[in-house]
Amino acid sequence: MIENAELPSWRGPKTSQRLAHILAQPILSGTVRPGDRLPNEQAMMAQYGAGRPTVREALRLLEARGLIVLKTGPGGGPIVRRPAKESLSEALTLVLQVEGASFADVSDARMALEPMLARRAAERISEAQVAELEDSIAKLRANQEDHAVFVAQNQRFHSLVAEAAQSVVLDVFVSTLKAIADGVRVGVQYSARKQAAIADAHQAIVDACKARDPDRAEAAMREHLAEAERYWRHRYPELMTTPVQWTY
Repeated sequence: MIENAELPSWRGPKTSQRLAHILAQPILSGTVRPGDRLPNEQAMMAQYGAGRPTVREALRLLEARGLIVLKTGPGGGPIVRRPAKESLSEALTLVLQVEGASFADVSDARMALEPMLARRAAERISEAQVAELEDSIAKLRANQEDHAVFVAQNQRFHSLVAEAAQSVVLDVFVSTLKAIADGVRVGVQYSARKQAAIADAHQAIVDACKARDPDRAEAAMREHLAEAERYWRHRYPELMTTPVQWTY
């Protein structure tokens, strides 16, 4: 439950933002956890001396930030959730679109960050994480005619490498960039032969991680990303100059 907290003066243009900040604190600290239900609007109005419009706007702000989901109907109300790492991609995409960033710009950022993650993964990866990576490769190889499986396993592989690196900030940023600069998202298709080559590239990265060889892991990831960009430039020459666009 959220403890009683006195709000600062309610007179001002941003009362709903201040209330949202107060409501967010127990969520961010872990006092309330995903799946927990927050007090209803009436209880919040009484607890904080706020009007219904202020409470509703504060809840909408928390929902927009991914901290709660507002469920309607019996048993509904504000339910705590954990924002997905990918949720940052929408906000970042909007900023990048305003700034005129292209697909190539985001690809360059991935090229700078992901090899670093592979290096760290080689230094810190667990046996269980190696097994997960190899399972991803096995599923990719076994389903090369299924594009949906390829997309899922390709994303899973890169996410697992980021997690194995044990760098929360880099993990979040790379997950965000991949959500934006993923060729599949803008219509790139991969043949079974190309998917097999990608599986081989993934295996090279895993082999380097298993050998605890940071230099080789970094180089393998860099070559993997460079090859992807060469493929995009050859098969989809217009792609690299395509502006980043907000989608839903």
